[in-house]
Amino acid sequence: MVDEPPPVIWARLSTQGRGPARTLDHAAITAVAVALADADGVDAVSMRRIAGRMDHSAMALYRHVGSKDDLTELMYDAVLGELDLTGIPSGRWRDDVARLARETRRLHHAHPWIARFGHRPTLGPHARRFSEAGLACVDGLGLDIDGMLDLLSTAMAFTRGFVEQELGEVEAQRRTGLDFAAYQRRTGPFLAKLLDEGEHPYLERLIVEAEDFPDPDVVFERRLEMVLDGLTARIDRATDGTR
Repeated sequence: MVDEPPPVIWARLSTQGRGPARTLDHAAITAVAVALADADGVDAVSMRRIAGRMDHSAMALYRHVGSKDDLTELMYDAVLGELDLTGIPSGRWRDDVARLARETRRLHHAHPWIARFGHRPTLGPHARRFSEAGLACVDGLGLDIDGMLDLLSTAMAFTRGFVEQELGEVEAQRRTGLDFAAYQRRTGPFLAKLLDEGEHPYLERLIVEAEDFPDPDVVFERRLEMVLDGLTARIDRATDGTR
């Protein structure tokens, strides 16, 4: 017989007592963990390191946070609280969804480690706040709840994918010690050989015609506009019955 999993951390928080000092509770533990993750990456976060920062034993921390999975869920929800959702929904769904996308991108750059989380729905207070605000933005468009979720999720999936590419470049620079310009110089001789072969016309166009160092903010806004245009067309088809 398979043991039932324990209740989610959010269900357990209301029954947990406070620690022996006011500085030891799940919120304080989470704050220290987020600071460690921001400085050294989420893999560097451990109960032992947190306990050392807080001058408590690791076992004392486990009385408030049951596991590493619980801790990362607390951490992820805590940083979602930094999202500025003031004035959302405004009644202008494109403006609202664009703002949610920009806020999501900003948050990932502030806390790059969160890209590893949020793939499974979570029930923390800030995650619930984001979900409620996001779905409220796309309500009243003639879509059922699945259509509303599709619209919001499509914009967020684009955003996460764009940010993943940005953060991947940052990580590649850290790992190799080469910025993108240096990487281009390194690959230049081989690219020249490929172009001499004359078998890659689109690669040649990319090298000759495409912008060498595009502003990522400009590219993000341009592609976000394309996504929103596509979503607008989808809404129009759904509401006029053509699907």
